[in-house]
Amino acid sequence: MSEVVLFETMSVTNGKSIGMATLNVEKSLNSLSLEMINLLADRLAVWEKDDNILLVMFQSTGDRAFSAGGDIQNLYHDMVANKGGPSPYCDDFFEREYRLDYQIHTYKKPTIVWGHGIVMGGGLGIASACSHRIGTEKTRIAMPEITIGLIPDAGATWSFSQMQEHWRYFLTWTGANFNAKDARIVGLIDYLINHELKQEFVEQLQSQNWDGDVALVLENLINQFEKKSSGFLDSEVENHDAIVKEIITECLATENPVATFAANLPSFSGDIWLEKAGTTFSHGAPTSAHIIYEQFKRAESMTMAETFQLELTLAVQCSRHPDFLEGVRALLIDKDNQPAWFQADMGKVPDDWVAQHFVEPWDKHPLADLA
Repeated sequence: MSEVVLFETMSVTNGKSIGMATLNVEKSLNSLSLEMINLLADRLAVWEKDDNILLVMFQSTGDRAFSAGGDIQNLYHDMVANKGGPSPYCDDFFEREYRLDYQIHTYKKPTIVWGHGIVMGGGLGIASACSHRIGTEKTRIAMPEITIGLIPDAGATWSFSQMQEHWRYFLTWTGANFNAKDARIVGLIDYLINHELKQEFVEQLQSQNWDGDVALVLENLINQFEKKSSGFLDSEVENHDAIVKEIITECLATENPVATFAANLPSFSGDIWLEKAGTTFSHGAPTSAHIIYEQFKRAESMTMAETFQLELTLAVQCSRHPDFLEGVRALLIDKDNQPAWFQADMGKVPDDWVAQHFVEPWDKHPLADLA
């Protein structure tokens, strides 16, 4: 049986090394299991204390995906076995995943991600946490948790809060797919490099003079490769900025932004990208849509650590409420694409039902120790 994460240290010119972490479950699009999360967290902790490790690079096997998300099927089976919760595997998975994301966000050494192919959900959590985030011409990003009755997580509360308000809500309400150029505009990617240059890039990492400021040497190298890159798709974010800003601004000025957004869906007609986004929203979980609105409102005054604590509360509560279980069943288990959402009307989700998801179900929060 092959290892689910491959670790190696790559020697560089001054006797130091670069840590390479490779997600290695190509068959499942490198979806993150609890085992993978624990392996990454443990190795990162070792490398952070090792003075011989200059920086860490995350990559994946295969050309289809950096990581398509989390190990949803095991979460599903745990929820089935523990309906209404607590669900031990779910609780442990989310806590460990969010700890890993926070660990990368606050890492004391530069971190690179080569975000080629699908970068979604938990995969986006790792990628967005890195200090030097590289996208390619094949990068496809999304945070589509609304389709399974979950919420934007794995650090999305923090990373999406850094982008313009209209894109924060639009991309999480609709789970819209976007490319590397889009991601750079909204702040989830830093650099655009052609995937065919990856091997040369890694070789250049080895041959650089690393005696100076490591982050500066790295940035200069990445910029050289970006200048050699071309052929990236046009930006849907750039092309739709004005209309999305107008729609979301109108929604946020009303008493029920989710209902107003739903009422605006007919205006998406005739635009393929908007139509697809609108269809995803209309099929998504109404409860999730309302949680997302409240989630980002609260995040406006939170520290990074507090946003991860909020996410854990929300994710665990989703595992104890019916929609997450039902969404996974419909989309990934039975694949009938006919979820029976507990609250079926986008405009009529009771406030007290939404509020239940924000109640911490512990005496002491499991992530209370985050700085």
